[in-house]
Amino acid sequence: MIISASKLEKSVGRFNQRLLLACLSTGFKPTVIYASGSQAMLASLYRGMALTRGDCLGACTTGASTLELIAQAQPSIVAMHDDLPDLSVESLAKQAKEIHPEIRTVAIIGKLDQLTQDSANSIIVADQDMLVHPETHSLMAMAVVTNTSYQSPSILKRLNELSQEPPADVKGIHSLTPRERQLLEAYALGLSNRETADLLGLSVRTVQTYSANLMRKLGTNNRQKALRNALALGFSALGQLF
Repeated sequence: MIISASKLEKSVGRFNQRLLLACLSTGFKPTVIYASGSQAMLASLYRGMALTRGDCLGACTTGASTLELIAQAQPSIVAMHDDLPDLSVESLAKQAKEIHPEIRTVAIIGKLDQLTQDSANSIIVADQDMLVHPETHSLMAMAVVTNTSYQSPSILKRLNELSQEPPADVKGIHSLTPRERQLLEAYALGLSNRETADLLGLSVRTVQTYSANLMRKLGTNNRQKALRNALALGFSALGQLF
């Protein structure tokens, strides 16, 4: 879905109404820095929020300039769009919190296919959800004011999809050695390292070494996820190697 600047402005305006109501009930005073690689997007965010000059501490078109302004102005909120030319929203949020640990970060995501599970943003909202899910504005506003986490519906759906996918750097089941395939069977059978070692005639330390190599190839350090990743890549030899 392509979100025009005018539609985003109206949507952000609805969010601002909820935010101001939440601020009145809690006494929270927002001071905001906006970050986006698009001048039009920055203008839409600024007009949509309709805050006073004292509330808006500045707008930046790069991650580097955003971090500099955070260090100088110490805002309570940084609202960032995922179109910055030099930093991802995850990287910007992490560095922002290193500079100002109390800052509240809001990431507006337009490119769901670039979303990762490793996000430092406590509030992540897909821009399309701000249009099609009316409750998004109220829930996002309350999360900002109460300093809690919130992910909009499309974000939750994408994160769930990512949790089911094997890592991109997994090379495939064909790269596994026969011993590593036997370890996968052991995982599926719920065998301990000692039980696996006894069955294969190996030492426990050798089994641990094979296991570490297997986990590395499958991009995880968790047995169940390693097994899921292997099955997703076509491993189906259970019961044939022991």
